[in-house]
Amino acid sequence: MEYGVLKVQESAEMEIDASRAFVMIQVKSEKVAFGNAALSASAEIKSIIEKIKRVDDSVEVDTESVSTESGSGLLGKNSSAVYTLKLTVSAFDKLGQILGICSEGKNITVRSVRWDYDEDEPKLELIKQAMKKAKHKADEMMSVIDYEVVGIRSVSDSYQMPQHREMVLNAMPVMASMKRSKSVAPNVDIGTEFKSKKNISAMCHVEFLVSAKG
Repeated sequence: MEYGVLKVQESAEMEIDASRAFVMIQVKSEKVAFGNAALSASAEIKSIIEKIKRVDDSVEVDTESVSTESGSGLLGKNSSAVYTLKLTVSAFDKLGQILGICSEGKNITVRSVRWDYDEDEPKLELIKQAMKKAKHKADEMMSVIDYEVVGIRSVSDSYQMPQHREMVLNAMPVMASMKRSKSVAPNVDIGTEFKSKKNISAMCHVEFLVSAKG
């Protein structure tokens, strides 16, 4: 039996919600330590972490980098350090309050928020949808000429996945003004709902084997 080849391309897309946010903050401290040891060695860092944990105990805190400042050598007695910390926040309803806490101290600066997404399961669901659409299209096309799909010669998939979004929050000027105000109460919630979505898509390229019916 001779077979023909029918090439079909189909796609599917969906909008997904961010799963977590990475909040980058910088903390200036008089205590110099490196790695995650800084999380317990610095009083300034310990204080901010304790406040954040009281709001959301699930927040993960990691030291990303440490830069030192010294007036007498690399690590003199007058040395200080600037720590860049990454906060991993999954409870978005707490994110505004956490950013408010980070706005309180004069030695703390919020640098950015980067949204992170769980993409594996959505990608799998999308490619399944695309394959179903491709098979349905092939069946409909072949029915017009009294042919049928009898197999597959090849199939491939591809995806369009926007990069993780990173932004310097529009709330930063608000935070700066809050720091300058003497009337700001502790543990301020900046009162903004933070969330992020993005569109992802999957495409399948299928070569169906087709033959005349009967």
